[in-house]
Amino acid sequence: MKAVLHTSGAPEWVRALGLETWALAPVVGRPLLEYWLELCDLLRIRDVRLVLGDGAHAVETYAQDGSRWGLKLTYSFLGPGEDPDRFLHRAPELWAEGLFYLGTPLFPRRLGTEPLTHATVTGTYLHMEGSRIGCLASVQPEFLQTFLAGGELALGAQGFGLLGITPDAIANLHDYFELNLRMVRGECARYVSPGYFSKDGAHVGYNVILPPSAHVQSPLVIGNHTRLGALTVIGPDVVLGEHCIVDRQSELTRCVILDGTYIGRNLEICDKIIAGRRLIDPADGTVAGIDDPWLLAKVSSSLRAMDVLRALLGWSLALLLALAQLVPFLLLAGLLKLTGQWRFLQAAFHTARQQKANLLVFPDTSNGQVSWLARLFRALSLDRFPALLQVLAGRLWLCGQEPLATPADDALRYELQDYFPAAFSYATPRTEASDAVIKRVDAYYYAHHRSLAENGRILVRALLGRLAALCAPSAGDAA
Repeated sequence: MKAVLHTSGAPEWVRALGLETWALAPVVGRPLLEYWLELCDLLRIRDVRLVLGDGAHAVETYAQDGSRWGLKLTYSFLGPGEDPDRFLHRAPELWAEGLFYLGTPLFPRRLGTEPLTHATVTGTYLHMEGSRIGCLASVQPEFLQTFLAGGELALGAQGFGLLGITPDAIANLHDYFELNLRMVRGECARYVSPGYFSKDGAHVGYNVILPPSAHVQSPLVIGNHTRLGALTVIGPDVVLGEHCIVDRQSELTRCVILDGTYIGRNLEICDKIIAGRRLIDPADGTVAGIDDPWLLAKVSSSLRAMDVLRALLGWSLALLLALAQLVPFLLLAGLLKLTGQWRFLQAAFHTARQQKANLLVFPDTSNGQVSWLARLFRALSLDRFPALLQVLAGRLWLCGQEPLATPADDALRYELQDYFPAAFSYATPRTEASDAVIKRVDAYYYAHHRSLAENGRILVRALLGRLAALCAPSAGDAA
C-alpha cells in the first residue's frame, strides 16, 4: 500500500498566518504534515509520495527523506491550477495494490481517549469535502480501478471512524484556533508528545528559560528554545511556539503564538493568534500588522559563526570600496548636479536591525532616456556609495538580499525568518526593477545558500556586470 499526500495549496487562513502551504501550519508546535506522516506509520505504509506546489522548498527541507518517521518519501510537483485527483490518473498502475490518498487540507483527528495503535486497512474508507475527495484509503481492486479510471466512486465505502480517526476540515482561522485549543486541553495526549517534558497538562520543550517569578498555568504547550521574562503569566490554554520571547510582565491566555515571535512588555493577549508582527482575531479573521517592534516582532534567527565572519569581512571590504569611490563619486555626482541629471531619491526600507531607515536610490531611467554620464555613474557602481555608507553604519550587509521597501514589501519582510538586506544583491546588475515574485525568489534563495563564496559571486557579478553593461548599446542615450 502506498500513500499520496498533497501538500500544495494555501487557503486564505494559511496566508493570514504568513505561510505558503497548509502542510507546515503548526498545531501545538508541530506541522500538520507531521500528523499525516505519523498516521501513515500507524497504517503500516512505508512508501509515501508528497505532491508539492506552493512552499515546495520548505516542505522538502522539513520532511527530507522521511527516515525520522521510518518512511521512504519521494516527491512530485503539481502545477498551478491542476486538479489534485488527476495526478493519480497519470500512472494508475502505481496504486493498484492499495492507496492512501489525501487531497485537501485536513487534520487526522484521533477518536477515543487513548493513543492510536497500529491499524489495518482492510476495505475502502472515504471522506468527502463537498464534491471533492478529502481523504481515501482502499485496498479493494474494484474500487481503485473505478476511481483511477476517472469513473464514479463505487458504493460501499466506509467512514474513517472504523480506523479510529476522523479527518477534520480547517476552513478558516476560527477552526485552526479551536483545533489548537482542543489539542492543548487534552487531545494532544493521543499523539506524540509536543514537548520534552509533559506533566499535568503542561508540555514544555527543551532549552526553555523559565525564571522563578514567571507563572505558568496548565494546560499549555511551550516550544523549544523559548524564553519567558520575569513576572510573565502564561496560561491556561496557551500554545507558545519555538524560538519565542515573551518579555517581562506580559500575560497570555487562550492564545496561539507561532514560532519565532517576540511579545513585548506589559501586554495582555487573550483569544488571539500571533504570528510575528501579525495580530490575528480568529473570531472574524481580522489580521493587523503591528509596525512597532517593541510590541510584536518576528524573532530573527541567531547568526551563525559564518555570518559573523561575513559581517566582519563585508564591513572591511565596504570601507575599502567607499574610500576608492569617494573621489569619483564626488566628481561625477557634481557633474550630474550641474547638468540637471541628479536623480537620487529617498526610499524607506527595513534595515538589518529590524528598524526602518531611508536610503538614497539612483533610478536607472528618467523620462525614458539615460545619459552617457548617468550610465557611467551606474557602471562604476557609484550609485551604491550611499548604500556602502549604510553598511559602515551597520544598517546593511555588503552582500545579501535586496533591501525590502516599506510599506510595499512589508508582507514579505514579515514572512522572512532570515533577512540580510545588502548594498549588493542578485538585483544589483539588473537594469529593470525586481517585481514581487523575483524579490521573493531572491530572498529565499539567499537565505538558504548564503556563504562567503555566494557573497563573492554576488559582488563580482554586480561590479563586472555593470561594467559590461556600459559597452552595450542604449537606444535612450542622450548627449
